[in-house]
Amino acid sequence: MALPAQTSILRRVIVGVALLGVVVVTHLALQKAAGFANGCTGLGGEVSFAVGADATGTTAGCAAVTESEYADFLGISNIALGIVFYVLVALLRLGYAVVRDDRIRLASAGVVGVGMAYTVYLVYLQAVVLNSFCPLCMASAALVTLLTILHVVEHRRLGTAVVPQKRRKPQPELTGMSALRPYLAVFGGFAVLLATTFGLAARADDAQAGTGQALQVEGVSQTPTPRIQDVTGECTYDPSFDPIEDLTAFTGSPFMGNESSDVTVVKVFDPNCPHCRDLTETLDNVIEENADSAAYYFVAYPLRQQSLGQVLALKLAQREGKFFDLMNEMFRRQDQTWGMTMIELVATLDAVGMDGAGFEALLADDDRVQPLLAEVQADADAVNSSFATADGGISVPKLAVNGRIVASTFASYSERCLARFVSEAG
Repeated sequence: MALPAQTSILRRVIVGVALLGVVVVTHLALQKAAGFANGCTGLGGEVSFAVGADATGTTAGCAAVTESEYADFLGISNIALGIVFYVLVALLRLGYAVVRDDRIRLASAGVVGVGMAYTVYLVYLQAVVLNSFCPLCMASAALVTLLTILHVVEHRRLGTAVVPQKRRKPQPELTGMSALRPYLAVFGGFAVLLATTFGLAARADDAQAGTGQALQVEGVSQTPTPRIQDVTGECTYDPSFDPIEDLTAFTGSPFMGNESSDVTVVKVFDPNCPHCRDLTETLDNVIEENADSAAYYFVAYPLRQQSLGQVLALKLAQREGKFFDLMNEMFRRQDQTWGMTMIELVATLDAVGMDGAGFEALLADDDRVQPLLAEVQADADAVNSSFATADGGISVPKLAVNGRIVASTFASYSERCLARFVSEAG
């Protein structure tokens, strides 16, 4: 069956859009695997945003969307489904070009129709349920919409195709696998874009492992925070750690509760760690009910070098009596991209009544920043000495009650278990 010439470019555009969708979703998968450490797009900076009451960014960004309870469908991640969708559309369209069977085109249109319906559902979830948008997800939604429009236009053109007059000599037409020859440019562009997205991810990994910042803290781990897993449901201490015999290295940290108590609780956190934020919220409830039962010390530890500026700001806030105000504001603005730009950090400091511009100037003054950096280094050394695993690894959050390190499980980090640990230690 001859395919109308008026749809030849359109057919190639459809394949090109489908392959571009493969690139976009693959890029999203790579950025998610990296924990969106270099922003949602992987290009640095923060381009994600929130709407409604959560416009501060508490749940904003690609991470919030791709790690939500709606990130899977029937046990399969939406990212995997997206890749399968685009690959299937591309294969059907190429099959249509080779076999010339209109049923394949209609099958492609049907797949795109289902994809469009599911895309509308996903956009609804972002806008109404999650109050958070993922730019890469929205880019994919735009591509699905474009595929839908292109299929509709193609169908209308085929329905109104003009039959060539007999006196006109028909143009020679490629058949079989030769029909794929006009798509070589599309395949080439796809290969370049796919190689670029893998190269970008590899370069981001190299930068993450490097030590090229102007300010450094030695001994800081570059390992992403592992997910806290609830295995037993019991309140347990971590058997892989020996009790910390001397906690005096931490008792100069900001604290809440009763400093004269015989019970000492030490919490180690990174201001960009989502589990640290969750544990702090739980611990706040425990402190409210058990304020006189223990002294609760908070130690800011930059798990990654991207957090160093915020930890330095927390050290300055400690001097100004605003440590907990700034810590809570950082948690409130946390968007899981692991880090703040200087503009964001200055705004965060200003929000709690500190001098954001003054802090930025302090960072540029080596003589003034060195004392703060030395304090952060001392805290990091103490954390590495007390909370490192046998192979030297560090993860956060970490919580110790009278030197015994609490197991990193949902159960042990629950309000019930934390209150029990404090009570039994008293």
